[in-house]
Amino acid sequence: MLPGKKNCLKQRDSTFRLFSLIAFLIFFCVQAGPVSAATNGTAAEAENNLIIDFFSDHDLSDATVRFEEPLENVSLVFTLSSGKEILKSETFNLGSVEKGQEITKVLFWGLKEDYGKDRDSYTAQLSVKDGSKTLESRKLSFSYKNQYLSNLKIVDFSADSEKASVLITLMSSANLGFVQMPEPGMVDLDLKLLSGTDIIYSEKTENVPVTDAYYKAIIWPFLLEKDRNYTALLKVHSHSPDVTTAYTSDFRAEEKVEILDTDIDVDEYGASVTVVGKSQVPFDGIIRVALTPEEGDAQVFEETADILTAGKEDTVGIIWQGVPRGDYNVKIYVLNLEGEVLDSHETVLRIFEPVAEIPPSEESPAFGIKAAFGIFLCFAILLGRKKRGKKAC
Repeated sequence: MLPGKKNCLKQRDSTFRLFSLIAFLIFFCVQAGPVSAATNGTAAEAENNLIIDFFSDHDLSDATVRFEEPLENVSLVFTLSSGKEILKSETFNLGSVEKGQEITKVLFWGLKEDYGKDRDSYTAQLSVKDGSKTLESRKLSFSYKNQYLSNLKIVDFSADSEKASVLITLMSSANLGFVQMPEPGMVDLDLKLLSGTDIIYSEKTENVPVTDAYYKAIIWPFLLEKDRNYTALLKVHSHSPDVTTAYTSDFRAEEKVEILDTDIDVDEYGASVTVVGKSQVPFDGIIRVALTPEEGDAQVFEETADILTAGKEDTVGIIWQGVPRGDYNVKIYVLNLEGEVLDSHETVLRIFEPVAEIPPSEESPAFGIKAAFGIFLCFAILLGRKKRGKKAC
């Protein structure tokens, strides 16, 4: 082979190897580039992702923040604005927080009911700060009217001293004169009980199917303080469309019991009354029965009831003493220690043979035994009649 031709082949071989190396490097960079960017982006998001939930409408704002490192001077700043005008700004000073600590705050904007109806939109902003340094900030824009769930309807949301309850139904849509069958929906429910702005209870239920009508009642799992004002907040998040709406219900905690009308026995021997608690404010009081004849004064009998909370029952027995023969109007009252009537029931009674009045306790021991036996016998008769009545039901 000629020397010139041999050199030419060597040069071509070197050029090919260099080209192959460059092509390999370009291919490697193209493949590695997106992976590196995705990794860096994920790391940056994880480092600054403090706000894990933020909701706001015209009435309130609800935010949850989780801290991934301990901090000493933390605060949450809520701001509501319309255009360039700041309508409300409030700061919650949290102080020191620990790693992994999760904090939820609810703020009621407190705007006037008709304020801002002519405004097109609002902007709510949450800023998480450490001293004067802003760690993260998030904004939400919304109109004066709350978003609505297009295929679902919140028929009722209410709360009282016993429970909070919600009723959700599907909405039918009319198209060209035909009523379409409503499509099933899927929702998440987030319930909070507030005393002022302090969250004292929360419960979440996710992926709830709504195929026709959905009802849920949650009894408060703890005692409430009498005469304190509470607010129940329910956020409903629809999966499709992706919409979140909020509803509130205010109530004042109070004692509440009910007389079971189907579990009352009144006869010539006495009365048996069953009451059930309807509040997480403990009921402490008495059962009072007043017998009023057609002519003359009423005779009143009282017995102390057990302390009752929501769902608990107590049956109180009362024996008449010295009630003469005749017809009586019977009124049964449930009263608390302040004398407030919480519930009542009215019926009538005819006594054929009066029950003998129990003599004073200073009588002879033998007579006392007879009197005790008489009381026991009356109670046995009352309980026997009550049991027969229940079996008949």
